[in-house]
Amino acid sequence: MFRLPSFYEVEMSFDEAWNMMSRHGRGDCLEGMKAMERAWDEFLACERAFYRGEVDEMVFGDEDDFFDHYMYEANAYNIVYEGMSELFAEVA
Repeated sequence: MFRLPSFYEVEMSFDEAWNMMSRHGRGDCLEGMKAMERAWDEFLACERAFYRGEVDEMVFGDEDDFFDHYMYEANAYNIVYEGMSELFAEVA
Protein backbone atom coordinates (compact mmCIF):
# COMPACT_ATOMS: atom_id res chain seq x y z
CA MET A 1 0.00 0.00 0.00
CA PHE A 2 1.03 3.57 -0.55
CA ARG A 3 1.49 5.79 2.48
CA LEU A 4 -0.34 8.85 1.26
CA PRO A 5 -0.30 12.17 3.08
CA SER A 6 -3.87 13.03 4.07
CA PHE A 7 -4.12 15.87 1.53
CA TYR A 8 -3.62 13.33 -1.27
CA GLU A 9 -6.35 11.00 -0.06
CA VAL A 10 -9.33 10.72 -2.39
CA GLU A 11 -12.50 8.85 -1.57
CA MET A 12 -13.82 6.44 -4.16
CA SER A 13 -15.82 3.24 -4.13
CA PHE A 14 -14.24 -0.16 -4.60
CA ASP A 15 -15.81 -0.37 -8.08
CA GLU A 16 -14.37 3.01 -9.08
CA ALA A 17 -10.95 1.98 -7.77
CA TRP A 18 -11.15 -1.39 -9.56
CA ASN A 19 -12.08 0.30 -12.83
CA MET A 20 -9.26 2.83 -12.49
CA MET A 21 -6.68 0.12 -11.82
CA SER A 22 -8.09 -1.90 -14.71
CA ARG A 23 -7.75 1.09 -17.05
CA HIS A 24 -4.22 1.66 -15.76
CA GLY A 25 -3.48 -1.98 -16.61
CA ARG A 26 -5.14 -1.78 -20.04
CA GLY A 27 -8.08 -3.90 -18.95
CA ASP A 28 -6.32 -5.96 -16.27
CA CYS A 29 -6.64 -4.76 -12.67
CA LEU A 30 -3.72 -6.84 -11.40
CA GLU A 31 -1.50 -5.51 -14.19
CA GLY A 32 -2.58 -1.97 -13.26
CA MET A 33 -1.53 -2.59 -9.67
CA LYS A 34 1.80 -4.04 -10.81
CA ALA A 35 2.30 -0.98 -13.04
CA MET A 36 1.79 1.29 -10.03
CA GLU A 37 4.33 -0.71 -8.05
CA ARG A 38 6.80 -0.43 -10.94
CA ALA A 39 6.23 3.33 -11.19
CA TRP A 40 6.97 3.69 -7.47
CA ASP A 41 10.05 1.44 -7.67
CA GLU A 42 11.34 3.42 -10.66
CA PHE A 43 10.81 6.68 -8.78
CA LEU A 44 12.80 5.37 -5.81
CA ALA A 45 15.58 4.00 -8.03
CA CYS A 46 15.86 7.31 -9.88
CA GLU A 47 15.93 9.22 -6.59
CA ARG A 48 18.75 7.02 -5.25
CA ALA A 49 20.70 7.36 -8.51
CA PHE A 50 20.28 11.13 -8.43
CA TYR A 51 21.62 11.43 -4.89
CA ARG A 52 24.56 9.17 -5.78
CA GLY A 53 25.33 11.48 -8.71
CA GLU A 54 24.59 8.84 -11.34
CA VAL A 55 21.89 10.90 -13.11
CA ASP A 56 21.49 14.63 -13.56
CA GLU A 57 17.70 14.86 -13.36
CA MET A 58 14.82 13.07 -11.71
CA VAL A 59 11.47 12.45 -13.38
CA PHE A 60 9.72 13.50 -10.16
CA GLY A 61 11.43 15.94 -7.82
CA ASP A 62 10.11 14.26 -4.71
CA GLU A 63 7.23 12.18 -3.34
CA ASP A 64 4.88 15.16 -3.62
CA ASP A 65 5.55 15.36 -7.35
CA PHE A 66 4.96 11.62 -7.68
CA PHE A 67 1.65 11.80 -5.81
CA ASP A 68 0.61 14.96 -7.68
CA HIS A 69 0.88 12.86 -10.84
CA TYR A 70 -0.42 9.52 -9.50
CA MET A 71 -2.79 10.69 -6.73
CA TYR A 72 -5.90 8.94 -8.06
CA GLU A 73 -4.09 5.78 -9.10
CA ALA A 74 -2.34 5.50 -5.71
CA ASN A 75 -5.68 5.87 -3.92
CA ALA A 76 -7.30 3.32 -6.23
CA TYR A 77 -4.40 0.94 -5.59
CA ASN A 78 -4.85 1.25 -1.83
CA ILE A 79 -8.61 0.69 -2.02
CA VAL A 80 -8.31 -2.40 -4.23
CA TYR A 81 -5.43 -3.73 -2.12
CA GLU A 82 -7.43 -3.28 1.07
CA GLY A 83 -10.56 -4.81 -0.45
CA MET A 84 -8.74 -7.81 -1.84
CA SER A 85 -6.80 -8.42 1.38
CA GLU A 86 -10.12 -9.28 3.03
CA LEU A 87 -10.25 -12.35 0.79
CA PHE A 88 -7.01 -13.63 2.29
CA ALA A 89 -7.63 -12.72 5.93
CA GLU A 90 -7.53 -15.52 8.47
CA VAL A 91 -10.93 -16.66 9.66
CA ALA A 92 -11.15 -16.86 13.42
